[in-house]
Amino acid sequence: MKSGFQTSARCAGFILLVSALLVGCDSGTGSAPNPITVEPPPTPWGLRATTDTGLTAYFRDALGPSSTNYLHTPIPTVGFSAAPPTAFSGTTLQEAGVDEADLVKSDGVYVFSLDQASSTKPMRETLSRQRLDGAAANAPLIFTDSLKIPFSTNVSGSGLYLDTERQQIVAVGKRMNEWEIYATWFAPLSWENSLTEVALIDTSSPTQLQTRSTLSMTGELIGSRRLGATLYLVLRSYPQVAGLDPLWPPEKTAANQKVVDSLQASQLLPTLSVDGGAAQPLVQASSCLTQEQNPIRSADIITIVGIDLASPTHQYSARCFTGGTEAFYMSDQSLYLATTRNAYTYSGEFPVYPAETTTDIHKFALNGLDIAYRGSGNVLGHLGFDQNRKSFRMGEYAGALRVVTQTTQTQLVWGEWILPPASPASATTSTAIDSPGHLSILQESAGALQLVGELPNTARPQPLGKPGEQLYASRFIGARGYLVTYRLTDPLYVLDLSNPADPKMAGELQVDGYSDYLFPLNESLLLGIGKDATSDGSSGDGRFAWYQGVKVSLIDVSDPAHPQETARQIIGRRGTDATVLHDHHGIALQYLGDAVHVSLPVSLYDTPMQWGMSAPSNYYDFTRTELQRFEVNLAARSLMPRQAVASTVPGARDIANDRSLLWNNQAHWYQDGTWISAGW
Repeated sequence: MKSGFQTSARCAGFILLVSALLVGCDSGTGSAPNPITVEPPPTPWGLRATTDTGLTAYFRDALGPSSTNYLHTPIPTVGFSAAPPTAFSGTTLQEAGVDEADLVKSDGVYVFSLDQASSTKPMRETLSRQRLDGAAANAPLIFTDSLKIPFSTNVSGSGLYLDTERQQIVAVGKRMNEWEIYATWFAPLSWENSLTEVALIDTSSPTQLQTRSTLSMTGELIGSRRLGATLYLVLRSYPQVAGLDPLWPPEKTAANQKVVDSLQASQLLPTLSVDGGAAQPLVQASSCLTQEQNPIRSADIITIVGIDLASPTHQYSARCFTGGTEAFYMSDQSLYLATTRNAYTYSGEFPVYPAETTTDIHKFALNGLDIAYRGSGNVLGHLGFDQNRKSFRMGEYAGALRVVTQTTQTQLVWGEWILPPASPASATTSTAIDSPGHLSILQESAGALQLVGELPNTARPQPLGKPGEQLYASRFIGARGYLVTYRLTDPLYVLDLSNPADPKMAGELQVDGYSDYLFPLNESLLLGIGKDATSDGSSGDGRFAWYQGVKVSLIDVSDPAHPQETARQIIGRRGTDATVLHDHHGIALQYLGDAVHVSLPVSLYDTPMQWGMSAPSNYYDFTRTELQRFEVNLAARSLMPRQAVASTVPGARDIANDRSLLWNNQAHWYQDGTWISAGW
């Protein structure tokens, strides 16, 4: 097995040494390497090929005395408080055909879940398998077997992939950290000692799961996706250097400088271990790139890894670049990583995004194990603080990348986004346009991502959102884009993106509340999930509204110039929450002809407080946790509620890891290890 990994790594290094550019490699699979690309002209945001000597020089500078300018970002002390028609609901995906890891997977026969060891041990290290039973009157799952995944100490499973073609489960795990991702995103020292592991588990026996192999890589998991037989991972690491005090106190300057002067890049790059064997290089210096013109020189390392799940030796390829990344999006052809070159400040545990922020975007073309850097671009604005929403800010179609960003200063206070009036928009326009949202369209050209279209612009100055609003849901589907901004009402904007050089606002819909996520049910119907909202008429400038219960909305976009909300349902009162508002995997969609069954776990707050006040700002008391269910009639564009399934787990609890599965006429609700089943 080791030989397969080593062969690919040597091949990647050889090709890059010859070409001096990042291109694909054979990786021992017999595929032809990508053509050598033309060296792009230098841009402040572009990545440049490097060598072992060049990368060593970069790290010595980035870890030197000036690194404290980057490392002084404070580490907070507060923790992180259209699918195709199927007979069963699968994992909700952003892009069709691009698989995503989740806690629950099913093939329509078995249900696999990634469970905690116990209620007192939060490590997810147990893979459970249960069988669906169509003959059961009360629809319970039938337990088959389970397996303790051989993750390393302090590594907890984060998601599963179900690879039915090769009869295996791919379990991805990462080292548990006392800091959660929101609190550490801009604190690079917290990424030291990070670890990501992949366990390949044989499911061919119907009664006994077995581990095939385990791969352990240094680096924190940013995201993963699967295209057919290839698993892609994006890792972030920060070098931990023995004897180096990263804060560079004056009394250690001489000793620190001696350590830095002796560093070699090969000592700092991430490593790989197979089945507990000796560590070997995960990526070679010659397979890396640097962003030389980034004014904030960072020793962060971003590594993109491709693993061949069909190879008996699980051959792989890897590429890396220096500098951080804060967003990850992948289509069926390309992988995009986005980062900012602006410094951040904090409000409590969350970063504050200044209005002048710009975002760099790096494109990598994918072809199995060939991972080729194709260029970088820069767009106005930022992608927001919510890691789960950031990928939805991007979408690729017909070779064009569409990016929607927030162009006003934004921070989070007590669970609600607070922002001042919108600031001027793009510097590329001749007049300042007050627009909270900004659309940029990038296309690959001459080794870079060139800006070919944007909204608003001087020819089409209508803003995306009103002053003081901020960006919530966004979704790119084919030649259209959908965007929701919010402060008092929910303006849904329909964007015509058929001509990348001339994007247009096709239509607008204003309704109460807002949508956090938009799910396409078919070409003309969207399902929006968010919150209802009510204004007390006095707060702020009178345009401020207090969010209320969870809103489920059906939106007809068959006529993009005149979108209509054809149905809505409000769940609970102020305080009610739903898993899907924080993780798009928290909703199940089952297609049955002209009907779509929908289920989502909800923490219901519907009990008036004892003093009985009913101001819009007042929260309600907890009532129960339940699985809300709805039936959509696609032809009639109607939304009908079904009886909710009440939880048997008492009391209020965190529902972030709840999931649901719809199969035939059954609903199955996963409550972090506990299953509740019911007929539809």
